[in-house]
Amino acid sequence: MHTPTAEEIALAFGLGEPDGEVVHFRRGGTDTWRLDTSSGSYFVKGYFPTIGSQFNGEQLIDQLAVAMAFEREARAAGIDMPEPVMPIDPVLDCVTRIEDRLFRVYRWIDHRPYDRDVSTWLGRTMVQVHQLQPAGPVGLPDWWRPAIQPPETWQDWFTKARDRDVSWAGPCTDSLPHILSATERITELLDVAPDIITTHGDFKTHNIVMSDSGPVLVDWDSVRTDSAALEAGRVAYIFGAGDPEQINKILTAYVGAGGELGWAGPDLFLSVTRNHIQILAEQIRVSVGEDTAARWMGEPATIDAAIADLLRGLPDKLDHLRQLTSSVGLA
Repeated sequence: MHTPTAEEIALAFGLGEPDGEVVHFRRGGTDTWRLDTSSGSYFVKGYFPTIGSQFNGEQLIDQLAVAMAFEREARAAGIDMPEPVMPIDPVLDCVTRIEDRLFRVYRWIDHRPYDRDVSTWLGRTMVQVHQLQPAGPVGLPDWWRPAIQPPETWQDWFTKARDRDVSWAGPCTDSLPHILSATERITELLDVAPDIITTHGDFKTHNIVMSDSGPVLVDWDSVRTDSAALEAGRVAYIFGAGDPEQINKILTAYVGAGGELGWAGPDLFLSVTRNHIQILAEQIRVSVGEDTAARWMGEPATIDAAIADLLRGLPDKLDHLRQLTSSVGLA
């Protein structure tokens, strides 16, 4: 993939004269850099070919088209988010192409690590996002379905693990009933979840930056549909780091700002369960030779170790999530 020069980015986005080279900031779902020029400081994002679109079409540009339209709507609604820069010659909206790669630029946000509790802001911001585009149809989106595997598939994977004596073969038996029970509950909700909305899709701690004026929600590329209540539960769990008091604080702020959680009841954290099971299935499929490893998975030994850790901890994790709905006081 093309690594841009400071001159290429500055010229493509009309940013003035560069003050030094681009400084690589982070590699994750995209490459990111900081660029200082005569007109200010900028955050540069260079895309890899795919970012997991759930929308029509399989190309990166299909996902970005949906994401940027939703991002514009969120910005118009006053949500705390970064300011994009329009390219001189856009491919689509705020995206341009340099060599073989798509790029976006935002004005740089001077930021620092969390220095205060963002629970109230987070609950309110989730409600703002969830109110932008109620999707209407009942039922969970298709991207929930990869977590659902029939019992025969799990049993076949675990048989292969035992036959090959892989490192994660041991904890299979204890985990299987928990996996199947959670899968059954996800399956039951697929067609009945009543609160489907379009959302940011990636409320994670690394996508909240603390500016001088307060928290800012960044990285809007993963826009997707989801259940509002189940996303709120997952986000509260992530930001609360499993602590019931902190989780309750986020969810209380969400409800106080107009969010609704009541229908989910004991399933409030089911999206966390879904994530555990889906990751497990994706890693096992690679380990038994049915699929190639995604970039985030690492080497085969790393994948097998991660499967073993997840299987060993899964029964307790799933029990904890079921119990958490009553301890946060909002079930």
